[in-house]
Amino acid sequence: MLINANHRTSSNLFLISASLLLLSSHAMTQGSMQNATSDLTSTTWQLVGFRGGDDKTLAPDDGSKYTVAFASDGSLTSRLDCNRGCGTWKSVGANQLDLGPLALTRAMCPAGSLSDRIARDWMAVRSYVVKDGHLFLSLMADGGTYEFEPVPQSGSSGDSTVATRGPFNFECLKPDGTLETFIATYYQTEPGLLLLEHANQTRPAFQVRSGSGAKYEGQGVLFWEAHGEATVTWSGVAQTCKLTK
Repeated sequence: MLINANHRTSSNLFLISASLLLLSSHAMTQGSMQNATSDLTSTTWQLVGFRGGDDKTLAPDDGSKYTVAFASDGSLTSRLDCNRGCGTWKSVGANQLDLGPLALTRAMCPAGSLSDRIARDWMAVRSYVVKDGHLFLSLMADGGTYEFEPVPQSGSSGDSTVATRGPFNFECLKPDGTLETFIATYYQTEPGLLLLEHANQTRPAFQVRSGSGAKYEGQGVLFWEAHGEATVTWSGVAQTCKLTK
């Protein structure tokens, strides 16, 4: 088994592709992503290894550093070595698996980490099978298969859990006088993570330094909030917002 040393990416690790930021239906906290009956529901797994389409293999130095937990409401949490993340999942048919955005913290893990590799492959997962108690996630175009085993009951399955605040509704006034609603959910990662939902799209943004309040930046979104009021810039359009709940 080979342990891979991946090229480090120091920023925007959570941006796997443009489609990662454009969800047609978001179910992080609302449970709107409906799953068919699935044997993944309410399960937690840790990594065993990866086998590529060329039969080359990769193995983690410690499988418990790489976990994924599938919640019954369509949300998931993950640990990828020194990073923590959250996203969504759905299974609308037998052995089908669609993974939504994996929003990750952006720590630089040690050499040999598989964090970057798994994050890069995340959106390429297309199917799964549970065989002999192990979970196998297959990538598109014969890209390979990740193998997971159940997290031991005596182990700490909570390592992948990310504490949250929200969701909170903000009513925003556009320059043309029309009102729009944004839904913000805060994740207590390092740096802080915000998932902002609007018009059936969800965009992740990470907390950056600001002179006052809490400021989050991501691709196509800026959110700056203080004392229940916020400025939201969405696809280049700036709006003033107030917390409604």
